[in-house]
This record gives sequence, C-alpha cells and structure tokens, in this order.
Amino acid sequence: METPKIALSHSRLSDFNACPLKFKLKYIDKAPNFQMKQEDKSVHLVRGDNVHKALEAYLVKRKSGMNPDSITTSLDEVRQTIPLLEKYIKMFGIDNVHPDAQISINTDWNKVEWFDKASYYRAIFDMICLSQDVTVIADYKTGKFKDYAPDNGMGQLELSSAIALALWPVKEVKTIYLFVDHKKTIQKTYTAGDKNRLIDHFNNEHLKVNSEVNFDPKHNQYCGYCEASKSQCKFSKKL
Repeated sequence: METPKIALSHSRLSDFNACPLKFKLKYIDKAPNFQMKQEDKSVHLVRGDNVHKALEAYLVKRKSGMNPDSITTSLDEVRQTIPLLEKYIKMFGIDNVHPDAQISINTDWNKVEWFDKASYYRAIFDMICLSQDVTVIADYKTGKFKDYAPDNGMGQLELSSAIALALWPVKEVKTIYLFVDHKKTIQKTYTAGDKNRLIDHFNNEHLKVNSEVNFDPKHNQYCGYCEASKSQCKFSKKL
C-alpha cells in the first residue's frame, strides 16, 4: 500500500480547490501566519467550539446512564438541540448513538489510527447513529444557515457518506448538517449503490492534490479573508 503524501479532509480539500497556494502555505509550508492559535480565534469560532463540546458532553452523559432531565447546560443553542438528539436516541437506542468520533481511513478505505502514516482521508463525525440497515452521521453547525456543498455537489456530506459506506455494511447512509441556531437541517441520503461513485470521486481528488507541483494562487471571493501576505501571494489584500 502506497503511503499518501498528505492526508486530506473536507476542509483541506476545500482549501486546495479554492486556492492551491493557500493549501501549500497552510498545510505543507506550515507558514506561521496560517497557524491559528487559540487566542486568535474569533468569538464565532470560540462559540462554535463551546457548542460542539457541550453537545458531545450531553451524549457522553446520556450514554453513561444519566437521565436527560438531570443534565443541565447554560447554552440556549444546546438546550434547543437536545430534543433532536433525544429523537435519534429513541430511534436507534442509546447504545447505538455515539458522540464525536475521529475517523481516518487508508487508501483501501479501511479504518486506521488518526495519525497513522497511512492516513488518506480524515473526518470528524459529531454524532453517529448505527443500525443494521441505516447509519446517520450529523455535523453540528453554528452561525448562518447555508448549504456548504461546492458547485460539483461533492462536499463534506458526500465524503462522510463515502467513508461510512466503506466502513459499515449498511444499505443507506444519511449525512446531516444540524444547524443548532435555526433548528433546521440539510440532509443527504446515499445508498450502497453510490459507494463506488463517491469513493472514485474522492480518490481522484486525492490524486489531483498530491500530484500538484506548482500550487499557483487562484484569485477568488475569499482573498480578502486569506492570511497570505503580499510577499506570499500577488492577490493578497493585506497591507
């Protein structure tokens, strides 16, 4: 098995497709201005982290046997999301609902350790619900309600579906963006018949990224938010 040059995730792949130079600076060169420290996080990112941790903690406590009425939280977003989590617990049973899993797969789309040198794609599933026929994977979202799918329709939900179909022998995978601020969801459903098509797409994307040699900058609508300096990129908006 050939070891990948660099493991990909949805966010890494999105960065490359937006701008190969940004990808190189951030993940290969590890330029200091692209390495976000905890103190540099915006209030929106900190809030998102806190909501994710609180929802994970809720499921951990429920799996430990705690009654939902005895689990308290100071976050309104979490309180309004709990009824939806309880819906899944009722549908699948608490033993089959799992919080926050880090999943890494190799080139054969088999599970490996997160930092294994053979890691090919990595994904974090905020909630996994397993049954014999159906798997549900949820990703919590804070902030705006929007579809994060790229123009080709192959985004985070598709990568999660490909990984789930490869790892678990289920007939159907439902991948969900769960918007905690809006009590809304975006859901995609894929079946075992979609498995090879999804895997082929992400195999080709991995090959494309790891075959790149020039990493040319790509001017786009996100340039104004990029951390690249003038010396790093001709499209930089930094003073």
